Amino acid sequence: MQQQLFPDIENTVVKSVYHQQDDILKSIIRLHCPEGIQTDLTYGNGSFYKNIEKPEHMFDIQPLHDGVIESCSTNTPMENKSLKSVAFDPPFLTYIRNNRSGNGNMIMSKRFSGYWRYDELLDHYFKTIQEVARILKSKGVFIFKCQDIIHNHKMHCTHNEVINHCCENGFRLLDLFILAAKHRLPAPNKKKTQKHASVFHSYFLVFKKL
Repeated sequence: MQQQLFPDIENTVVKSVYHQQDDILKSIIRLHCPEGIQTDLTYGNGSFYKNIEKPEHMFDIQPLHDGVIESCSTNTPMENKSLKSVAFDPPFLTYIRNNRSGNGNMIMSKRFSGYWRYDELLDHYFKTIQEVARILKSKGVFIFKCQDIIHNHKMHCTHNEVINHCCENGFRLLDLFILAAKHRLPAPNKKKTQKHASVFHSYFLVFKKL
């Protein structure tokens, strides 16, 4: 029972804004995934699952742990309409230059990977949404972590793009959580002239497949 799993949040009101990722994940499970998160398409180092049960199915392009299957989130080996819940935590860094040199030496890019152009980010996100629409059962839950970004000196409202594309592919937005961070991930800015508010938050979007 959830009371045994998460006694720290069982009797508290679930909020939309937290400073700890664990609190959001536990809240999502409490409200929308009482059986836990069944599948993770971008397992990475497993940071989602330090304090919650690991998924039954774990995928990543470059598996770092035993039991994680090598697979791209846009093309999984899962059968149609076979899953109850799916989590997707993709890279959200982009780099200003159009070529493939420079900026890739940034410490954060080495750790988290990223995309060279914003259209590449959206292409990956949108193709993954279509894949999840294929493998998720009706009324299944899709958890999507993303962040709005400043790219090429322009503000991109990524979470809005994700919501719109999910709705176009047979999903309904169930919930929206905001993770407020103490520090933002760095972006290349040689002139150090601020033109936009610094992004200190990311989103956990929770969808239901219709």
